[in-house]
Amino acid sequence: MTPMYSREWFESFAATVPRELSDADLRGVTEALPREAFPRLLDVGCGIGRISGPLSALGYSVTALDVSREALASARRRAPGPRYLALDQRHIGRLRWEFDGAIVLWNSLGFAGRGGDLETLTGLARVLRPGGRLALDLYHPGWLARNQRDGRDERGPAVKRWLREGRLFHEIRYENGRMDAIEFDVYPPDEIGALCRRAGFQPRAELVWWQSAEPSAESPRYQLIAEKLA
Repeated sequence: MTPMYSREWFESFAATVPRELSDADLRGVTEALPREAFPRLLDVGCGIGRISGPLSALGYSVTALDVSREALASARRRAPGPRYLALDQRHIGRLRWEFDGAIVLWNSLGFAGRGGDLETLTGLARVLRPGGRLALDLYHPGWLARNQRDGRDERGPAVKRWLREGRLFHEIRYENGRMDAIEFDVYPPDEIGALCRRAGFQPRAELVWWQSAEPSAESPRYQLIAEKLA
């Protein structure tokens, strides 16, 4: 899998996530996967360590993976503590370690299409212990359909974003002239739930902003909590 996210993207977007949003994600993860029951965590698509670093600081044993070596180098500087690993997420099933839980935040899924996502989820089921828990944080395609955009972001880059046949596309132009073309699949809750079941998970809860609620097109993100079948 070729990295889609440039250094400019990580600096413009990942490094500028408002503290209150990162804190909300951290609280959500720690409530869904409390350290006493799920001490060994796998962070898939960790980027620059936005959440994996704070989780490690809270006492979790964190293995954080990303396909971007450049992002991982930044993560090691910004958030030492986790074990960082460069890996295509479709190859997670090749890992020899066992984990109690896994997180996939900010829609760090979908890059290789639905077949690739099934491979990723099946690999996650392979490395989680029985009863291990998976937390997926995803964009709601209904919200995206209502909120396609073409204009300058408040952080500087010009962003064009559109949805087509279940896949989200971005063209991001930075002030230095560089451009990112980013695309990934997005899922309605029932479809991702079915895919999790095929991979060996049982969905247990649907959340909105990490609170118990029915996902809808009114909110950009939702979370699915699933457990590995014994």
